[in-house]
Amino acid sequence: MNLKTKLPDGRLILTYIRPGKTGRLLDLVKHLPWNFNSDDYVPLSRAQVFKSEDGELSISMFVFGEEKGEQAELDPEMGGGRILDYAHHLQQGDFTNDERAPSSSPIFERDALVKYFDKCPESYIVRSDPRRFLKQRGLYEKVTGTECMAVSVEVRNATQRIVQDLLHCQSTNIRSLLPHLIVQKSGMENAAGDYWIDIAVANSLPQIALENALRVLSQHKFDIVRSHLDKLSDGDNGDVYMLRLLVSPMDDRGPLTEEMFNPIMDELKRTKWLDPYAMNLVFDRHPGLGVRKGEIITGLCSILHPIMSHKNQFAFSLGNIFDMVTKDRYIPHASAIADLFLARFHPTRALSDVEFAAQKLDLIGTITNDVEDTVAKDLLLKMIDVVDNVLRTNIYLENRYALGLRLDPKVMETNHDNQEECPYGIIFCHGRRFNAFHVRFKDIARGGLRLVTPSSPEQHALESARQYDECYGLAYAQQLKNKDIPEGGSKAVSLINCDGLSPQAKQFVMRKSVKAFTNTILDLIVTTDETRARVVDRVGKEEVIYLGPDEQVR
Repeated sequence: MNLKTKLPDGRLILTYIRPGKTGRLLDLVKHLPWNFNSDDYVPLSRAQVFKSEDGELSISMFVFGEEKGEQAELDPEMGGGRILDYAHHLQQGDFTNDERAPSSSPIFERDALVKYFDKCPESYIVRSDPRRFLKQRGLYEKVTGTECMAVSVEVRNATQRIVQDLLHCQSTNIRSLLPHLIVQKSGMENAAGDYWIDIAVANSLPQIALENALRVLSQHKFDIVRSHLDKLSDGDNGDVYMLRLLVSPMDDRGPLTEEMFNPIMDELKRTKWLDPYAMNLVFDRHPGLGVRKGEIITGLCSILHPIMSHKNQFAFSLGNIFDMVTKDRYIPHASAIADLFLARFHPTRALSDVEFAAQKLDLIGTITNDVEDTVAKDLLLKMIDVVDNVLRTNIYLENRYALGLRLDPKVMETNHDNQEECPYGIIFCHGRRFNAFHVRFKDIARGGLRLVTPSSPEQHALESARQYDECYGLAYAQQLKNKDIPEGGSKAVSLINCDGLSPQAKQFVMRKSVKAFTNTILDLIVTTDETRARVVDRVGKEEVIYLGPDEQVR
């Protein structure tokens, strides 16, 4: 059953009632509309999903449109008052024996919380459990003002949850029921889901954030028992979406600790910036590949296109490169190349040059002997050559926005005649819906960033084939212009996939690509404690990059 209704303030509600033990939430979210009889994007502002106790029925409600923000009543029996009361006792140390309680923090002081209430819709404040609200407040603090995502997991003990929630209740009548509830706890453990997953994602499209989370959890065989999504203001930075999911394993894997969720949490964080090609590769075509290796493979394929298209533009078209490398018969070789890349740049046990050379030769031998198709063999061998010429990468940095590679310029050399001289340095960036090159002809060079936004998939493929040549030509022209000043010439060209995007969505993706590209450049050139610990440097010196505005950057 599908229902379409409106709230008094004009917001639209789509309600779906579905039978079946396994959830269909992912399919529902994939097909949610982006607009309603208009060209304007109508944002998903709230989502709630519930499943019956026997698991035979689910109700999913999606609210579209902006909720009129009003500060919640601070009545002790209402949301705001209950939250402030709980926070007061937390700050006083009254919950030291509750291992689920958040740690005391200045952000939980009364004045700070009242100010935070202004960023929250009233329904979110009134509906939230105080402990859960403060926990999500901590996640908000981690992502506010950024483009990041924060995730936490809590093992759900149903008896403990009910008792703790009742202890926080102000009603003495309900408190008097505690002994009876504790005695009658049999069966509560399986009354609903087993794990709560809280996600705070900054400045994202809510439908995409929800869909990505569901894809990760579905791949790891979790059923969604309950779900809540709420939109909070983040001022000039946009919005923060709070997603809370109650999940249960769909198999008999046994109890999981919170630490066992760390790989899943890492994948959840990466999905915000993962390209659709990589998402399809990792979650649809080859689920066992893993997010990190899938991103490496799609990134290497993107580099191959402007190189290999000069050899044969039809055999090495963009679509053919992706399809050939990721065929069932060749994906094990591509996966092994990604493993070689990861081993070469592992933060604590990186391969030595001798070890890398030996493993590279073994891999070349395997591909040469096993792969009969000439096109596939050329692509896989060139992927190894690219890995050999990567000097620095941010692959192991947490909260990175895209995959960045500092390349030895010789890897981009082709047999055509329009390259006057070899550049000093090349940086390649592979992110969600974009690929970007930065080329410079001196250590210190001056040049801008240009955005290329093709209007069709066919035009995008043509621009991809010539992207590096365009970037090289612009940088070389700037080099000639700068002949009388100390700085050399440089240029960056970011190619953005705008297929299927509305004008508003196109602008959103363009802004995101600029943020992701510049953030990735900083990952590769700025020395911090994190980069010292997690970036293997084969450049051997610090680098300085100058970026200015160019076409479509303002």
